[in-house]
Amino acid sequence: MDGVRVEANRVASAQARVEALVLEYQTKLTRYVRRMVGDAEAALDLTQDVFLSAHRMLQADPHRKLSGGWLYRAATNAGISFLRRRKILRILPLDRELDRSTWRVDERSAASLDLQAALGHLAPEQSAALLLTSYAGYSSSEAAAILGTTSDAVRQRVCRAMRVLRRVMQEERNS
Repeated sequence: MDGVRVEANRVASAQARVEALVLEYQTKLTRYVRRMVGDAEAALDLTQDVFLSAHRMLQADPHRKLSGGWLYRAATNAGISFLRRRKILRILPLDRELDRSTWRVDERSAASLDLQAALGHLAPEQSAALLLTSYAGYSSSEAAAILGTTSDAVRQRVCRAMRVLRRVMQEERNS
């Protein structure tokens, strides 16, 4: 009987901690992932998977510390995996119309739409570094910890990403 009670407490503790994380990070993570993958539906699914992973982890070890950094790392890895699968499988045509109805008003501006389209030209690792530092507000050392790399590598990825974005957006303006 005590084992059942301990397990029930473990599940309840994990549930409460995940609910607190969802309340604090759900909107931010979903927007981050949507910027990364360019698909609102996929971003919702990937974000839900991140929180499900957090729940499983906390259920197994209720005393484990889970931070925003862990959530962003999990979301980044999920986004990169999604982009790689999409590229390999060619599930979605490149010129398809994005579902922008769920985007905030400021994300529907012409400049924001151009930027979203340009982000699609980045390598997943570049996109992750750029979005973590410029969109999510992490420093390059914090982003490096999330991505499992060095601060210098993050800065190089951001620099390369900015070069690609400038080139792509310039080409768009000229066409």
